[in-house]
Amino acid sequence: MLRKIRIILAALCFAGITLLFLGIGRDWWGFLPKLQLLPAAMRVIGGATLGNAAVLSGILLLTLLAGRIYCSVLCPLGVFQDLVIWIRRRLGKHIRPLRKKFGYSAELAWLRYAVAALFIICIVFDIQIVVALLGPYSAYGRMVMSLLGGSPAPVVIAAVLTFAVTAVCAFLWGRAYCNAVCPVGTVLGSISRYQIFAPVIDSAKCIKCGSCARECKASCIDDKNERIDYSRCVDCFDCIGNCRTGAISFGRVRRHSDAVAESVPESADKGRRAFLNSSAVLIAGAAGTAVAHAQEMKLDGGLAEVKPKSALERKPRLVPPGASGEKHFYSRCTACQLCVAACPNGVLRPSTDAGHLMQPQMGYEKGFCRPECTACSEVCPTGAIVPVTREAKTLIHIGTAAVDPSLCFAATGEEKCGSCARHCPTGAISMVETDGTRRPVVAEAQCIGCGKCEYLCPARPISAITVKGLSKHI
Repeated sequence: MLRKIRIILAALCFAGITLLFLGIGRDWWGFLPKLQLLPAAMRVIGGATLGNAAVLSGILLLTLLAGRIYCSVLCPLGVFQDLVIWIRRRLGKHIRPLRKKFGYSAELAWLRYAVAALFIICIVFDIQIVVALLGPYSAYGRMVMSLLGGSPAPVVIAAVLTFAVTAVCAFLWGRAYCNAVCPVGTVLGSISRYQIFAPVIDSAKCIKCGSCARECKASCIDDKNERIDYSRCVDCFDCIGNCRTGAISFGRVRRHSDAVAESVPESADKGRRAFLNSSAVLIAGAAGTAVAHAQEMKLDGGLAEVKPKSALERKPRLVPPGASGEKHFYSRCTACQLCVAACPNGVLRPSTDAGHLMQPQMGYEKGFCRPECTACSEVCPTGAIVPVTREAKTLIHIGTAAVDPSLCFAATGEEKCGSCARHCPTGAISMVETDGTRRPVVAEAQCIGCGKCEYLCPARPISAITVKGLSKHI
């Protein structure tokens, strides 16, 4: 029964998160990304509200109470690996070489704790490329987004590599990626060592047939010694369903010397303690530092042949309303691509430069940031973009428009344009007569940087009026 419940919940969460990356169902299951461990931790580091802290605390307390249920239900990359394992088992019924079962294997403590320590260090020092590559939720998001097409080459390459590594590891060794590489799995595994309720082995009923170990996708059951390594157990409950004698059940873990518990070498235990201590210090330091294609527009301006506009390199970069500024946004973003999927106007796209590889950047070649749209702030799970209301968004200045007279049809006298002034939602642009021509002039105090003027400007390939980002929003 526990296994069936776990599978149903995992399927619902997996389908919901996948559909979100396909741009479907934000109003129904948009809360799911906010239940992911890494995004929740990033929100807490960035200045937790009570709700953010409650989510993170809930995940950690659930792990302490009943183990790594998170990894088998909520984590999309974990459920993806379970799907690969299920495919292998189905194929094994018809293909003899694939009938090989799993078996107990020793923990690769040196690898898992080294990767997790590197991951936390990168969070502290804002080396977001490593965070983006190793974060399981973000990695799965890139895999889904790449299926839609249109993603830049770095995102596709990262997605293909992630898919290949996790799929091959799952097909050959089960949950090896989760228990040797994934930093989220390592952090939760350090807590689940002390879980209160878990699968336990009854020595009186166990006949040491090995069926539990052969079905254990985490390779954490030592059937010969009747012990389970709870730091690697992901609570899939396959062992309970496959035990013919009923020797394994889900119950309270006994912690005295002769109890059936996990088998952890002393060196690995010391490594874990060192990891937990260093993690606490690094996370505290990070918190202290923190405190201190979808639908596209079809308008063409009506004055010139519609050709693709060239993407601009903007310094400072444009970042969405609710991001506070460039530094805050890029220090919190894990490049999950959910805001890219949610943006209905094609404004957000993955970056291809080394400094912010795969993290989103804004551009007005395909659309503009509509003042009434708050989609990206509603879906961001990490706090890189905080929720803003429609009313508040119209008052946030993310950039300032500037005119290049040499490209402006009106300023050069080629056409009586004025498209930018007519369509500016804040009235920041007016046409002023100078030297016998009417040219656009921008009132910087009124401009919010929405990019409508840049998008609708008929000049190609570079608009005559472009928006420069503000390093800190006002």
